[in-house]
Amino acid sequence: MKKDRERLLTSFCRGAAHPHVSGFEVLELLDTRSALAHQEGELSGEVKRKLEKADSLFLAHAQQFYATVTTVADLKEMRKKVAIPPPHWWWYMEKVGRIQAAV
Repeated sequence: MKKDRERLLTSFCRGAAHPHVSGFEVLELLDTRSALAHQEGELSGEVKRKLEKADSLFLAHAQQFYATVTTVADLKEMRKKVAIPPPHWWWYMEKVGRIQAAV
């Protein structure tokens, strides 16, 4: 389980730092972040700090990720179809991107 968590974290950290990816890669990044969210209670302080840093990078690139993912998927429909909970804010890029742009 720990190796899987490390693999997920590494994947999310790398992906969040590279916004020039395909829409399918963005969807994979969203799934990876959700998998990490399901394990958050088991994360060490160091891992949580790394995840927070990656989340900050993701937020900085949210508008670009959103523009890319919308070429392959309708996030609103996907959220509804697979019942994505509101605490999984990364699936709500259109809202997050607007907030980031206003700040």
